[in-house]
Amino acid sequence: MDTRYSPPVSAAEMREIYRRYAAGRPDLRGILLPDLLPHDACGAHQVPGRIRVLFIAESPPWAAGRREIAGPSDCSSADYPYFYNGRYDAGRRRAGAPLSGGLAENLFLLLGLDGGTRRENLELFTGKNCYLVDTVRCVFRKNRKAAIPGDLIRMSAREILASEFKGLAPEYVVALGNTALTGLREIEPYASALAGAGTITAISADRRDDLFREHRLLCVPYPGGRNRRYLDVIESEFAAVRDLLP
Repeated sequence: MDTRYSPPVSAAEMREIYRRYAAGRPDLRGILLPDLLPHDACGAHQVPGRIRVLFIAESPPWAAGRREIAGPSDCSSADYPYFYNGRYDAGRRRAGAPLSGGLAENLFLLLGLDGGTRRENLELFTGKNCYLVDTVRCVFRKNRKAAIPGDLIRMSAREILASEFKGLAPEYVVALGNTALTGLREIEPYASALAGAGTITAISADRRDDLFREHRLLCVPYPGGRNRRYLDVIESEFAAVRDLLP
């Protein structure tokens, strides 16, 4: 049964954290939107009473269709593909082949979820005791600056994600891409476990096995179209995730 979740760092506190960071980065004005938190705007506080697998993604999408989002109301529009936007039309946009859709559609396909809409797949997702959070919680317009600054990722992990881990107490963690990996390097026990690790695609199969066995951590290349060359690794890691689920 889903339960309401009160995050250890409130939405108001998150906004203040990002405002403080933005105050020192005038070069990111109009790129980093400290007041826009899609996770909160979409009401993504219904979580399983027990989290079997916690997925860590990068940051919320910056666009709805062809337009940049600018406020909370944009987060619930039918063309905004944020993971927890239940109004997004997954029926028209569902992935027909591996890595051919957006993050949510690719994730649902890799997990073997077969709901006809985004809302149905979200219910199946939480029904399997899964949950997802972003490393950077506010919107970062990557169309204007492609790379999220490393210090923003690390600050988000230390000041927000670390507390989130304690509150959610997941049994297993899946890092989806290098931003998630960078964030986890700020949080124990993952910081020690990932010492010396390079990019997520450079982690050897043996080390992946060790991380899974010893730390219940799976490190997966971001499941998007740009990583089709790593499809074998992605599918292998998701096969391990499926084995963990009811």
